[in-house]
Amino acid sequence: MITWHAIDRSEMWGLDMERVINALIYPEEVVIGHRSRYIAHEKEEEHLIRAVYEYDEEGNPVVITVYFPYAERYYKGGGMYADKIFA
Repeated sequence: MITWHAIDRSEMWGLDMERVINALIYPEEVVIGHRSRYIAHEKEEEHLIRAVYEYDEEGNPVVITVYFPYAERYYKGGGMYADKIFA
């Protein structure tokens, strides 16, 4: 499931949902966020697709928000997987 907020944010950043979903399915890394959330990273040149998600009561992934900051701030180098959304 993808929240309206995540859809709005992806549009704001100029990211089509295909790129966001690709970052969730094939992330370069997944780090732990606040409140039992995970953040999937996909690097694109000097930027990073960050898709923040959590699991609902039934264990289904829910994408909360998406943003596109500079990679140097958040990227850990890849290969780190705190979670795999479709594993």
